[in-house]
Order: sequence, then C-alpha cells, then structure tokens
Amino acid sequence: MAKQTSPGSRAGSGVKETIDEEAMPTKDSANPVNDHVSAVVEGDSEGSTSPISNGALPPAEKPKKDSPNTRKRGLPEPSQEHEPSSKKSKDSPPIPPPKNELSTAPVFPSPADMPATAHDKETWQGFCDIESEPAYFSVILREMGVQGLTVREVLTMDQDYLQEHIPQPIYGCILIFHYREFGNDDQADECPKDVWFANQLPAQNSCATLAMINILMNSTDVVIGEYLNQFKNFTSDFTPYQRGEALASFDFVKRIHNSFAKKMDLLEGDKHLSYKVKRAERLKNELAEKTNFGKRDTQSRRASADSVATDDSGESHEENAHHFIAFVPVGNEVWKLDGLDAQPTSMGSFAPERGETWLSSVSDTMAALMAAGDDDYGVIALTQSPLLSMRKKACLTINTLSNVESRLDSLSVSTSEDWKLFISVDEQSPSPCMLGLEDHLPAHPVPASLKTTIDGEDMAALLDRRTRLLGEANSLAASIMMEIQNEAEEDQKATQRRYDSGPVIKKWLEILAQNGHLEQNLDRFMPKGMEGGK
Repeated sequence: MAKQTSPGSRAGSGVKETIDEEAMPTKDSANPVNDHVSAVVEGDSEGSTSPISNGALPPAEKPKKDSPNTRKRGLPEPSQEHEPSSKKSKDSPPIPPPKNELSTAPVFPSPADMPATAHDKETWQGFCDIESEPAYFSVILREMGVQGLTVREVLTMDQDYLQEHIPQPIYGCILIFHYREFGNDDQADECPKDVWFANQLPAQNSCATLAMINILMNSTDVVIGEYLNQFKNFTSDFTPYQRGEALASFDFVKRIHNSFAKKMDLLEGDKHLSYKVKRAERLKNELAEKTNFGKRDTQSRRASADSVATDDSGESHEENAHHFIAFVPVGNEVWKLDGLDAQPTSMGSFAPERGETWLSSVSDTMAALMAAGDDDYGVIALTQSPLLSMRKKACLTINTLSNVESRLDSLSVSTSEDWKLFISVDEQSPSPCMLGLEDHLPAHPVPASLKTTIDGEDMAALLDRRTRLLGEANSLAASIMMEIQNEAEEDQKATQRRYDSGPVIKKWLEILAQNGHLEQNLDRFMPKGMEGGK
C-alpha cells in the first residue's frame, strides 16, 4: 500500500539489517509464520530477541515474512515491546475489538418495521406536517418555554363572538387555507426595524410553527422563554431570509416540532423533497433545450424559468393541503406575515384612542379572503391563557376573604359574639395549594381603599360580604380546575398523537394477509363494480 512502508522497499540496502529492524513482535503476532518461528526458538536461549536474526527462518519462508499482505494482517500490541517476541506471540494473542461496540449506537434511519425513534427525529433535517389542531400547538408553545399562552380555534371573525368566546387579549391570528397569493400590493420593500419576520425555506413544512414564532417575536407582553428570547436577540439584525435559515437550523424548535413526526411522515417528507428536486432539474433541462433553438419567445421562456422557483412553493402547499399565515399587531399597525412572501405586508392601521382594535381592522380582510376561496379554511388565535386572569382574580378574592375574616375576628373579641355561629360549617374557602396559588398570593394584596371600606363595616355587612366573596372564590376555583384539566387533556392528546402506530398496523395487516383473511374479505372493501375482480 502507498501509505504503508513495505519491507521489500528497503531490502536493497542490506537484508540482514532490514529484517532486524522490521521483525517487530507487534506486527507479526497474528502471522502464522511467527507461530512456526516461535516453535523453533522455544528451545533457544532467552537472550535471543528475534529468531530471524539467528537464522532460524528457512530461506523459502522469507518472502512470506517480507510480504506487505502478511504484515498487514498483524495486529499492533504496544505492550509487547519489552518482552521476547516468541513467548509473547504464543502466550498473549491479540485481543479482538469488542463486537458490540457499534451495535449500541443509534442508526439513522431506523429499521422500516420500527416506529420513528428519537434519534430519527433529531437527525432528520426537515419539518414534519402537523394537523391544524389547537391542542398540539398549545403543547408546542408550552414545551418551548412560552408562559401564559394558549391556542384557540376561531369559528367566526365577528367581534361580539371574539369578545365573548375567545380569551383576551389576542396576540395574533393564524389563517389556514389552500395556498394562493393575496394582498401583496402593499408588501414592504424591506422588513421594518420594529417588525420581526422570518421566511419559510423551500421544502420545509414549518409554516405552522413559523407562523406562531412570527407572532411571538412581535408580542412584547408575552414571556417567550429563555431559548426563544436568545434566538430573538441573536437574529435581531438579520434579514427575513437569514432568520428563516437560522430557524431551519434551530435544533431546539425543530426537536419539539418533529416530536410529532411518525415514520411515515419522515418518508413522505423525503419523497416529496426528492420529487421537487427531480421536477426542478427536469424543467431546467427543458428550458436549456429550448434555448438552443434560438432566442424567439424569450419572454415566455423567461416567465417559465421564473415560475420554476415560485411555483415550487405553491405546489408544495397545494399538495400538503394547507398553508399558515400570521396576522399580528405591531404598534398601531397590523401586518401579514406570510413565510412565503419576501417581506411583511401592512394590512392597515387602527386607532385605540377611538376604540378601534387591531382585530376590527383586519377581520373584514380575513373574512373577504375566506369568502373568496373554498370552504376548507380555519382560523386559530394565540391568546392569553385564561389561567392568568383567573388566578389573579382568585388571589385577590382569597386575600380579601382573609381580610374580612380577620376583621370579623376582631369584632367578635370586642362584642363577645362569635361570628362563626352565624355561618354554616360547610362554608369553606377553596384551598390555594390545590389551585396553585400559594406563590401568587403575595403579588395581589388587598387594595388600600377596599381595606378601609372593610374596616368600617359592621358584622352583618361583613358576613354578607364574606358570603359573596366565598361564592366568587368557589366559582373561580371551579373554572381554574376546569382549565387545568383542559391543559392536561391537551397534553394527553399530544402524547397520543406522538405515538407511532404505523408499524403495528402494518404488522397486523401482514398477519391478516398470511392467514388469508384479507383475501377472503377483499370484496367488502372494493368499490362497487370491482367486486370479484381477481
């Protein structure tokens, strides 16, 4: 070999000297020639360090000794340097490498009959498709470290409905629809400094997560967590395309997003990407062939060439059914943040001093867009979690109730009338520990004005106030428990979605096919007119 020095290359300078230098025990311990040499030398004196130097090797066997192939089969044994080669090569054969050293290492991709492993999801470079399910998106946001935020489905953009049925405030809305360009007439030439916007890279099915992140990065009142906050600061001076590149390689977000991936999702994503690459290459070759015929119809050919890049994104989302775009207020202006657009698009402004909200200024545009297309669309909203306002009200109510009971204790001492004799033993205040309020109580003290009013009331008024506060506290406790249960159900739904049952179903169908059950019942599942066609 070129990188391994051959013993024969130095034989011309003196065979005796070369053999003495090259006959190292570390190279020949696994060579059968050495076994023969060791047997010959065993009866020799211990002072002999090499049987070859004493002429023990027959002349016919020297070519085997000097053969590069023979030397290549020898395994290094550094520990043999200070021991006789004849004894060491016989008594201590080389230790083979551990056989299971590589078997425990994760392999990508995992075997086809296995579900997608965590290593598969972390190694795969794409973003999987995720259904438009608000529960999944709420779980994704919580796992990213976003606090006090939930995702709710919006059935209509009517203002009264939004106020009554959607938790407030609403930080942004996401429209899910069959992709088509719209409203790009007012697209900015470059991204404004106060707007954070990232592009969606080709072949990345990240539009749902990207739309949420585009909203979060522009919502100053939301606690987005340590990792997203670092990402926002890191990309603050980036262009939209550079932010898209950074997001595509942001393993923290990708790992959470792809935790919903199943083995079939990974395969379908790779298959679709392969199709797009082959299609682009085919169109490119067709354009090159047409160019060889001359420059006629140059304008039409250029339009087709440009469409190779622009139509790919549209085709991708047509095949994948839906696209997600975000609407978010920044200051007093509403922006459309579509990852497939080069820049954000202003949808108008609103005046809070006149009672206008950002939803009122954009709801008509969204409603017109939905009416112009088909009926297969949806709207979800990123809103403040009801738990925040509920817990705040509950803390204030419980603190006020404690203040009223303290005042009643003081009056009982001064009047010698125990106020507890006038209430039912079943009237109990909800437990702050059960509602998760212990750490929040100090942050919501009783206002000084209310405390002064309570101190001026008599026992009857205080008992009446206590009854009202107790009813309010129990009602809030029930609402808090319901919302906690709702979050637990969202987590359970996400856990079930993450379970990959595809390999189990495949194995089950294989068993049914082997025992003939599928063939016997095939007619039951065939379209009408095709029964019995075997």
